[in-house]
Formats: sequence, structure tokens, C-alpha cells
Amino acid sequence: MPRPAALLLLAVISVGGLLAWRWLRPGDLRLSVDPRSREVAVIYPQEAADRRCADGVLRALAELTEPTRREGLRTRINELRATLPERIEVGFVPAGMAEARLPLSQPPAGGKSLPGLARAQSAALPHGYLVVHTAEVGALLETAGRRRWLGRALVEAGTSAESATIAVGESDDGAFLVATIAFAYRTGDKAEAALQHLTERQGDFDALGFAARPGADRLTRQTKLLVVRFDIETDLVLQALGRR
Repeated sequence: MPRPAALLLLAVISVGGLLAWRWLRPGDLRLSVDPRSREVAVIYPQEAADRRCADGVLRALAELTEPTRREGLRTRINELRATLPERIEVGFVPAGMAEARLPLSQPPAGGKSLPGLARAQSAALPHGYLVVHTAEVGALLETAGRRRWLGRALVEAGTSAESATIAVGESDDGAFLVATIAFAYRTGDKAEAALQHLTERQGDFDALGFAARPGADRLTRQTKLLVVRFDIETDLVLQALGRR
């Protein structure tokens, strides 16, 4: 069987990890970005330092905003990264400016937050340096679909989700980019239906190269979460990011 163009391994994350996320997750992180932001992202520059894919991944992050605003956002992110702060916060306002900034010591009450589950999702990755969260899943899936970052089946499974979180890191030896996407659903029935949609496409690498671990169906129903992990050869990621 020929190797898929971009993905080498795709699997539902381990049962133990998901239970830990549900019951031991940290609290929400209040952000300093514009509260009108549709998507929010948090970058951890110290984890991104010397990671092979970090420059390309963070450059691709700007694709969540309008084309005319992308280079300005990339420049701003690079300026902030150079100081190696603890984190950089990014907010994407629909039809407005994308904002990258350092966090305020006292973020405004009632603004945007990064859910605790998203924070735990990022922390579960080796050298996790980026997490993106949205409660309006359609726009994020549209952006990912344009670049074929996600297979058709995964895009279809995510359309009924209430929120989506993408977290990105890299393996210790730099051989693999490691990422997870988590979809949260209103009910266990919807979450289980999304998982079933994926499992029906196993082996179809054009739609999704997918392998479900034992117990994924029960855990998906219990947590109302569908979490998929990607382990992608770094060289393939760099090749994809280079085609701009």
C-alpha cells in the first residue's frame, strides 16, 4: 500500500490519557485578547525554540485570518517569539484584525479563555508549543480543509461538534510532529456517531488513515469527546509547509 502523502499514523488517543484530561484537567486560562475573537491560540515560545517544524507551523497559524493581514501577524509573532516569553496569546476577530500579544498581568474579566481541557491537551504532548481553540468549529475546519491538513472524514465528523481544539508539539528527537485534535459534542450519542463515521473509513487514506484503539467507543460516549492523534514524519511536514 502506498504511503499517504501527509499522514503516517492517525489514532484515537489512549483511554487513560482521556480520563486524566476529564478528571484532572487544569482550570481555564483567562486571555488578554479581544473578546470578539472567534478562534484563540496560545504559543509557548520556549517549547518552540529549536523545534524543526515550529517556524512553519506558526507561519501557517496566520491562515486563520484574511490574506491581507497574514504577513503582519507573522511579523508580530516573530517579534514576540524573539524575547522568549512564557506565552504569546493570539486572537482572531472575524473580518477584523488578528492580534498577537503578551498576556496582561490582570486579564479583563468576562473576556476570552482557553478551556482547561485545551490546556491539558497541549500539556499532554511532547514539547507542546501551540494550542488553538474555537467554539465555532466550521471556520476552523474550512481553513484546515483548504490545506488538506485533515482528511475528509475527520472534517465531516467535526461538523456537529460544539468546540474544537488543535494542539501541536514535536517528539524529543525531532523525527515527528505530534498533534491532537479534540472535538467536544453536546451529547454522548453525537460523539459516538462521529467516532463511528471515522471507523467506517478505516483504510481509506485519502479520507483518513485511521485506527481506533480498544475502548474508544465507550470512552467517547462517556466523555462526549472525540480525540484523534497524528504522528507525522517531520520531513513530510516540512515538505507540505514549503509548498506555499
